[in-house]
Amino acid sequence: MELTQEAKEKNWERQRAAAERQRARNAEKLADPEYRQKQFDKARAAQERQRDKTIARLRSAEYQEKRRASVEHKRNAAPQPSRKTRTAVKPRGSKGRTPTAAERRVMDKLGSLPCIACLMHGKNSPLISLHHIDGRTAPGAHSRVLPLCIYHHQQAAPAELRSEYPWLIPVHADGNVGGPAEFEHSNGTQQDLLAEACKRADIERL
Repeated sequence: MELTQEAKEKNWERQRAAAERQRARNAEKLADPEYRQKQFDKARAAQERQRDKTIARLRSAEYQEKRRASVEHKRNAAPQPSRKTRTAVKPRGSKGRTPTAAERRVMDKLGSLPCIACLMHGKNSPLISLHHIDGRTAPGAHSRVLPLCIYHHQQAAPAELRSEYPWLIPVHADGNVGGPAEFEHSNGTQQDLLAEACKRADIERL
């Protein structure tokens, strides 16, 4: 049976109240330094377990045998016809150009802030790295940077943490999580965050 408009509104109010209570509980937990540390420790432990698994696999007799078989196969394979060598264009790399003295001063000030995206949600995450909004080669690019925690920069937070704090979105997509559009939908535009960061660092926008 189709609900009346009044029943629909009451149902919507109950859902909204439940969501508000859940957000309040989540915010209270995230404000607890001990809880945040536990979440970071879980993520670090997971990374270490994955690293140990990878090392164990590389050292296994089965893997070593496969490697030897692959090398032997390539050694015995028929030689391929030679091709004309082309000169490759050397890329600039991810570091881009060296920051100017003025850019370095701005980077130092912005880098002294906690994660600006967390701050917009009333949280303080002091461990950050600088995210370049406009790449690393354009004029002034090194002064247009955001101080972001690892979960807002380039690593997806654990699923449990994301379910409690859906705004923990990395600006660089990690698998199917994050990306600029999703990040800005949850945390505001990168330009707005830069303006707020400059204000808090007491510097003028370039």
